[in-house]
Amino acid sequence: MNLFRSSAYSNLLSVAERAPLNTAKTQSLLVPILQGWQVPLQEFNADELNRALGRVDPAKCTLAYAQIAIDCVVLCRTSSQAELAAQAVRRLAGEGQLQQLLEYPAMLQRLADALRRLGEPALACSLLADVAESLVAQMAADRRSAGQGSEQRLGRSSGVRLTAVHVECARQCVLARSLALHRRVASRVLGVGLDGLGSLAGPQRGRAFMEYSYYGGMVLAALGEADAALRAWQRVFALPARHVSAIAIAAYKRRTLLHVARHGTRPKLPPFFAAAHARTIEGHAAPYVALADACCPPGVASLAPALARVDEMRAVLQSDENAGLARHLVSELPAHFIRRCGGVYASLHVERLAELIGFGAHPLAAARAGEPADVAGALARYIRAMSDPRVALDEGPMGLVVRFMPVRATVSALPNSALLLAGRGPADAERQWMEAVETKVAEAAALRGRLEELDRHLALTKEYAVASRDKALSSSSAA
Repeated sequence: MNLFRSSAYSNLLSVAERAPLNTAKTQSLLVPILQGWQVPLQEFNADELNRALGRVDPAKCTLAYAQIAIDCVVLCRTSSQAELAAQAVRRLAGEGQLQQLLEYPAMLQRLADALRRLGEPALACSLLADVAESLVAQMAADRRSAGQGSEQRLGRSSGVRLTAVHVECARQCVLARSLALHRRVASRVLGVGLDGLGSLAGPQRGRAFMEYSYYGGMVLAALGEADAALRAWQRVFALPARHVSAIAIAAYKRRTLLHVARHGTRPKLPPFFAAAHARTIEGHAAPYVALADACCPPGVASLAPALARVDEMRAVLQSDENAGLARHLVSELPAHFIRRCGGVYASLHVERLAELIGFGAHPLAAARAGEPADVAGALARYIRAMSDPRVALDEGPMGLVVRFMPVRATVSALPNSALLLAGRGPADAERQWMEAVETKVAEAAALRGRLEELDRHLALTKEYAVASRDKALSSSSAA
């Protein structure tokens, strides 16, 4: 019996056999077959799938090979079957002309959906990353070849476009919880901007970009890249929408926690974002907004209200899967309260600073088993770990003293103790701090003088306007 004729994939293989090159004619023959595709096998048949995969060269007929590889993923149920499916997908990524799949995005969506249902996030993420990396390399190469001989403009697109594979790869990376996969995806898969939305068709384009930015931000946050994660979550709100998405609400919650931990301030939505949508998002994230307000009080304040708010939200944070970000917030929160004291005080004893900011309520100040509580010592260790040149810890005659440096008087590359090694003692730091205060006072005096000048100008303008109106009225009555 002819093995080719007996194959369940005979129709698909016959097309690949007659037109074995990635040409427009091949695609015109394959697309009608693939549009209404149903898996011809009821269960995983290794002989049949191996036979079909062996007859199709992914470099010559990428669409046909991709569909057979997808069927392998859909049908596999055991580890040995999953290994065969993984080999097929890796061969597709390594040898296939994946630009052909960009012209038929439904195939990339099928591949992403099949790997999502695989049930093994780590394996799915690895395979999706293989495909995404090959896609990125081939798209970039096509862009370079198309740009040869043409004028290169500043800000020109890289040619890399967003696909369903990128989106699903970011999602599976979050589920895999693997640091190695996080690093790989962050360096090779994330980075498609707004100019890369062209390959996604239909109304799901905006949702795909929001999911890609949301899960990408989670990957970056897990790697400790806070600024990059905040930028990714900011892009969730970049596209206009008629309705508020659950993705936008979830991104706002996470961005609020990380922004407060990173900058000590409550984040704002983009100014172009619809006010009605902003109110809806803040309403759904009301506990997070209240937490941000408690963590960002003006001036010198105590940590106790913010820590109490975190304890009250423990159940909410667990249900939203934001407990990790909340722990990071709690660990970073004292640093912002300490820096705010620098706007009022030039120096403080550690004991007094601990009392002002309520450091005794922080988990780091909790007494160890069998040892008395040492709040001042815990705060001193925390300040040393901050490595902030604006907050220096010195040994004074009455104990440890925290000295606050003005921003312009600090060396950002030096840690706390390096200021003294650089020849800047406490007296010099005090002098520079006073110079900064005097500069601010002079700026305030100049601003006050400018306001008084504007008041006089407005008074003259008003007087002129009244005189002109009276003159006009007298002229009309005389007439």
